[in-house]
Amino acid sequence: MKTTLKNQRRTAMTTIEILAVVFILVIVAGFMLPALTRPRGCRAQRINCISNLKQIGLGMRMWANDHGDKFPWQVSMSETGTLEFVESDSLLYYHFLVVSNELTSPKVLACNDDKKKSRTSEWDKFDDRNLSYFVGLEADESKPQTILTGDRNILGGQPSSNRIMRFHSQSQPGWGTDLHNSAGNIGLADGSAHQLTRDGLSKQIHDALLSLTNVTELRLVIPKPN
Repeated sequence: MKTTLKNQRRTAMTTIEILAVVFILVIVAGFMLPALTRPRGCRAQRINCISNLKQIGLGMRMWANDHGDKFPWQVSMSETGTLEFVESDSLLYYHFLVVSNELTSPKVLACNDDKKKSRTSEWDKFDDRNLSYFVGLEADESKPQTILTGDRNILGGQPSSNRIMRFHSQSQPGWGTDLHNSAGNIGLADGSAHQLTRDGLSKQIHDALLSLTNVTELRLVIPKPN
């Protein structure tokens, strides 16, 4: 009789333990399922895009170090900058072209996920058709939260005819559907790059505006989709 009771207790505890393990596995599967169901190609392309933005950020910072800590669009042409091209809607690529010595290849300027852009390995053939990324005109190397560059599918700002999109504190930014499954990436003025949801993008724009003095809007120059 005593032996039977002991066996029953052992069986009961074993069942509870099994149920506990099953419960934990269900919880873990719930966390992992979204990542597992996301297309692998999408994840790989977005990681590649982050790598591109980090290389661009490094190249821009190296160029700025030789030009008074200013980025190309903040420096006059007389000093090898591109300030005079800021208002042009067809010469956005010039802002990147002047940094060619600091970038390994123009290939990093086209996102693998951007089907409307083509990649080129030759700087003398590079133009807006090979460019996936915007530039942030208010980027400031001394203000790490300011936005330097990012994916062209950014939305929610006030557009203009010269491809400059303006974001204010009340703007509702987001991402278009043509890149990264309606998500996007940005590079900051400190050289870092980040994957951002819509909410994350909104917060970043808010933080960038707060970090700047006497600035009420962020101006981003967006490349044409082609």
